[in-house]
Amino acid sequence: MHTFLQDVQYGLRMLAKNPGFTAIAVLTLALGIGANTAIFSLMDQILLRSLPVKNPGELVILRSPGVQEGHVWSDGDSAQSFSYPVYKGLRENATAVSGMLARFAFSASISSQGQTQRELGELVSGNYFDVLGLQPVLGRLFTPEDERVPGGHPYVVLSHAYWTQHFGGDPGVLNQALLVNNTELTIVGVAQKGFTGIQIGQTPDLFVPILMKGQMTPIRNGLDDWNDNWVAILARRKPDITTSQAEAGLTAAYLPLLEQQVAAKKNMDQKERSEFLAKKILFLPGGRGRTTLQTDSGPALMALFALVALVLLIACTNVANLLLAQGASRQREFAIRSAMGASRARMIRQLLIESLLCAVAGGAFGLVLGLWLMNILTNEVTATGVSGLSTKLDGTVLGFAIGTTLLSGILFGLIPAWRVTRSSVSQTLKDQGSTGSVALSHVRFRKFLVAGQVAFTLLLLAGACLFTKTLWNLRQQSLGMDTSNVITFAISPALNGYDTPRSIALIDQMRERFAALPGVRAVGSSEISTLTGTDMGSNITVEGGQKLPDDKDHVLFDSVSPGYFSTVGVPLVAGREFNAGDSATSVKVAVVSEAMVKRFFPNRNPIGLHIAFGGGKVTPDIQIVGVVKDSKQDHVRSEVVPYVFVPYSQQKKLMGMTFYIRTHQDPLLIAEELRGTVRNLDPNLPVYELKTFQRIVDEDLFAERLIAGLSASFGVLAALLAALGIYGVLSYLVVQRTREIGIRIALGAASRQVRKLIFKEVGFMVVAGVVVGLPVAYALARLSESLLYGVRANNVDIYFLALAVIAIVAAAACYVPVRRATRVDPMVALRYE
Repeated sequence: MHTFLQDVQYGLRMLAKNPGFTAIAVLTLALGIGANTAIFSLMDQILLRSLPVKNPGELVILRSPGVQEGHVWSDGDSAQSFSYPVYKGLRENATAVSGMLARFAFSASISSQGQTQRELGELVSGNYFDVLGLQPVLGRLFTPEDERVPGGHPYVVLSHAYWTQHFGGDPGVLNQALLVNNTELTIVGVAQKGFTGIQIGQTPDLFVPILMKGQMTPIRNGLDDWNDNWVAILARRKPDITTSQAEAGLTAAYLPLLEQQVAAKKNMDQKERSEFLAKKILFLPGGRGRTTLQTDSGPALMALFALVALVLLIACTNVANLLLAQGASRQREFAIRSAMGASRARMIRQLLIESLLCAVAGGAFGLVLGLWLMNILTNEVTATGVSGLSTKLDGTVLGFAIGTTLLSGILFGLIPAWRVTRSSVSQTLKDQGSTGSVALSHVRFRKFLVAGQVAFTLLLLAGACLFTKTLWNLRQQSLGMDTSNVITFAISPALNGYDTPRSIALIDQMRERFAALPGVRAVGSSEISTLTGTDMGSNITVEGGQKLPDDKDHVLFDSVSPGYFSTVGVPLVAGREFNAGDSATSVKVAVVSEAMVKRFFPNRNPIGLHIAFGGGKVTPDIQIVGVVKDSKQDHVRSEVVPYVFVPYSQQKKLMGMTFYIRTHQDPLLIAEELRGTVRNLDPNLPVYELKTFQRIVDEDLFAERLIAGLSASFGVLAALLAALGIYGVLSYLVVQRTREIGIRIALGAASRQVRKLIFKEVGFMVVAGVVVGLPVAYALARLSESLLYGVRANNVDIYFLALAVIAIVAAAACYVPVRRATRVDPMVALRYE
């Protein structure tokens, strides 16, 4: 221990003796470690962290891929959606699992203490908390007794976070009334601290018994409908039963339930029936909860982590190069220590301690930088609607930062230490007599390190070019609408007790009042928010049309207001838009997209023809009155699909409405006036998602913006580090070959020949790095093609651009060493030692 402390003290003195080297090394490592820590924090919370429940590894997610019938509610994988009667049947006959829970997320309009707020709720089965193995902090949790009578269990369990934020952690909250979606519920308990639901990114504020669905989602009950698929199911697998055995057992219990679904569904032909009855129950690992967010963001996070890992590798390579340069100047010191009896292991330990001290300093600064980046990234992600992410430093992230720091110290310290201490005493002392022969092997190895830096830099630059091009393509493509000077927000009157006629009357009033506000050019509204990933779909029957395959007769639809298309800038191609005459008592009408016309009405004029939602023996009774240009409705990335628009005034059920207000000036200037108008009509009606239309586009492109921005930043950083590495090696070479250069000049060598000598050294490092890096860059680009848009891995111009940047960086790094070499004085060089 005494010798170890001596080595630490000596290492600190050596770092303090070379402040320039220390500052560069610490800063380089801090950037690499900080970036890795920040991205790992997001990866850990989204991809790696298990649910804070009992034995999460035993949980499985149920899915049933294949043909689906009826209404399907899904937030990603529709195969994970089941009807409530099917859930009950599986639960009652499931011997292969120890428990099976159901859940469904819903929007909650909560009135409490004189305020109404929109929060997230979760309808849960009576055994939900028991299957997860959770305990209450206060009061009680739900039991199977809370799942007996539809609409007969007006209770609510608060999340721990909601209890502390809105009730100050008051134990007296029990048995208080809470008005949720115009239904009075009694608070019976508070959930376990740290539990934020079973789906990462969705953090429910309250839990309600599943049989209260009719009250929580008033426009659609679905409790008795065999073909209304809205329930997500998780089960706890018995430890002594394998996954395949459990799947087989549940599939056996599933078949009779499928037969009941078929019996409740009319107009199924024999082929559809056979395919439907062949469905099976399959499991997905459920220890990390439902994987909707993981599926959506996983590839992007993995790509980002690969990028920051490359940054850290470049940083370690750069520091290793600096250590080799410093080690070459200390060879005499180690030769003398060796002659005095110091073992090679002791000297390697000394150098490793110095490397670890440098890494610890870089790790400390990197942790500070990582926390800053974590805060920025987490807030950006949360702004897109993902909840439940924390900016706090926990043990896992801290452990990762410490591990990365120690690994970095060993990675960049071990090889230089090994090479610096391997020379013999006599050889080292002999080499000190002439600068022309000093440490040629060190120079050669440093060249290979720089070639590695060039290869890593090429990977980052190619990735930055691909992701930046992807973002550019998405920004430049036509959305089929005009997002400038438009502000949007949403309301949900049905959650506040409005029936459909009252909702329609309220929306009509709002549109009139918004249109009268100063600076407003146009007002429109739609039931489905545009470019938010939400949609409604149905199969369709066309008047006089031929029957299409099952995968081709499906369309998306939305309920919109008069003036909607002109407000959002979707051009009318034929016919007319909706108007005030399209009411609940008038002829049913629709406006369709061009893609709809191409698929269902080839070579026909659709105006005046009729359609109907649904298949089988339905009568087309909706008249097409207009055709509009195709537009992106779901996501900016989405392909154009057939779309049908109907007037919201002709809908039987209407949950909510999103308004679009186009203005003459900055639309945010009227934000408070819009809130005030809604407040004057109904002070208890929450306004949510108030933002500009352009911000919606930005949020939809958040992943692309994040990857493009970070990859470009990392590419620039890698280029700078590569330039530093090239400069360091060339400067060292010029110093070591000063005598040789002087002799060449004395013998008549021109400046261009000296420059050629230096450029030859650079060429080796750059070409070697490119030869290694280019194939790897292409391979990684192929793996990342799912993240790209409008550009492919084989786009040659991307690699030419990356190579051009490498060439510019190398040329810039050469300037000072080349200038110094061409100005060598032969007389000085001949006396140079």
